[in-house]
Amino acid sequence: MTRTIENRAYGVDVSSFNNANTTEYTNAGADFVLVKVSEGLDYRNPKAKAQVDSAKQNNVVPMAYHYARFSNNTNVAVQEGNYAVGSAKQVGIEPGSYLACDYEQGSGNETGGNREDNTTAILAFLNTIVSAGYKPLLYSGAALMKNKINTARILTKYPNCLWVAAYPYKGATNTADFNYFPSMEGVTIWQFTDNWRGMDVDGNINLLELETNGSVSQPTKVPVESTSWIDNFGDKWVKEDGTFITDRPINLRKGAKLTSDIITTLPAGSIIKYDAYSRHDGYVWIRQPREDDQYGYLVCRQGNTPWGTFK
Repeated sequence: MTRTIENRAYGVDVSSFNNANTTEYTNAGADFVLVKVSEGLDYRNPKAKAQVDSAKQNNVVPMAYHYARFSNNTNVAVQEGNYAVGSAKQVGIEPGSYLACDYEQGSGNETGGNREDNTTAILAFLNTIVSAGYKPLLYSGAALMKNKINTARILTKYPNCLWVAAYPYKGATNTADFNYFPSMEGVTIWQFTDNWRGMDVDGNINLLELETNGSVSQPTKVPVESTSWIDNFGDKWVKEDGTFITDRPINLRKGAKLTSDIITTLPAGSIIKYDAYSRHDGYVWIRQPREDDQYGYLVCRQGNTPWGTFK
């Protein structure tokens, strides 16, 4: 199944330090979730399976990343590549998906060696995961990429594969400010904050269209009823029970279209119990159960801007 993420979409990356359930992030506007699956040759994220399943259940594209400890050792890089592939498959991220090499200083990884040796080892890792059918990404901070990795060599073999971290602001950041984008070639994802929307999660934006075209396995959880469906307008709905608190007046409508009849206008601070959501026409809609098996529909997010908070 091919999944496409249009450019300038927001996403998050998560590890065992983040929530096992990614619904909070996807409700806030994340269209992709990069999940840490492994590190070195002896660690697998215990929350990875739940994080991947949660992303899929929210109809959001999951991807994977592996924290490297191979430094500039090519043989170990190949071993870690195979370990990352096995870890990704174990949590349901199959070939055809993105798998990133997270190459940073620390936690057992030494980047202070020869720049070309570092690059050769990184290419060995990327070659291994590509041979297994995955799409490659290379993550690191902008300074390290510019000084300790020959990104030109990387990009010659794998164009537009860079996922770069550079934070223009400290503290909660909602949107990417491209006045501070690090000037680099070949960047497809920019990690612009470590506190997206005040949720203590890394925030990212993709500069180029992302496409996964593999067979992505579905969560092993068997629902008691269908978790998604297509309505009469051709829009996909996903089952989810939650509470939404409006932060502005919002029209409650008889259908999930801006042309649908208005039932009432909800004031700011209204508490809405909903049972499903749909992303279409540039908005996220939620469905409110009402009397006599009827429903009301309201917008909870326009683009990447939420119109309230979720509980």
